[in-house]
Amino acid sequence: MDKYKVGMRVEIVGHSDGFWNSYYGAKVLRVDRTKLRVRYEELIDDDEGEYIVEDVDLKHIRPYPPESFDINYRLAIEDDVDVYDRDGWWRGEVVFDEFDDELMVYFPYVVGDDSETFSTFPYDDIRIHQEFKQVGKGFAWSHVKI
Repeated sequence: MDKYKVGMRVEIVGHSDGFWNSYYGAKVLRVDRTKLRVRYEELIDDDEGEYIVEDVDLKHIRPYPPESFDINYRLAIEDDVDVYDRDGWWRGEVVFDEFDDELMVYFPYVVGDDSETFSTFPYDDIRIHQEFKQVGKGFAWSHVKI
């Protein structure tokens, strides 16, 4: 339980239908043995107009990844990326990079027609996908392929 503290920025890993391999920024409000109470950074309750607060099982939470894996890294075809869309980060794979300021990304975890599984996004809305593992009391991040 040492790895999460009140006030820490985390990501909630999407785990329900339609949200697989999506990540949502949140702030820890309370730490319990098996879950955290979090307030989402972008998700707003339509009825109350406030950021959603919920209790989330630890297995669906990860620390917020570093802002940049490697500032000099140029994204390329087959890179595993996260794309910011619909208030969260969605995991995909770069499939085309011939645009001046956009990349085409394929979302292998999205079920639907081609308009849902292939889209273009500006570089500013794309980050390299990273996975973490706990190392002692800290974390190690790594770039992975789908």
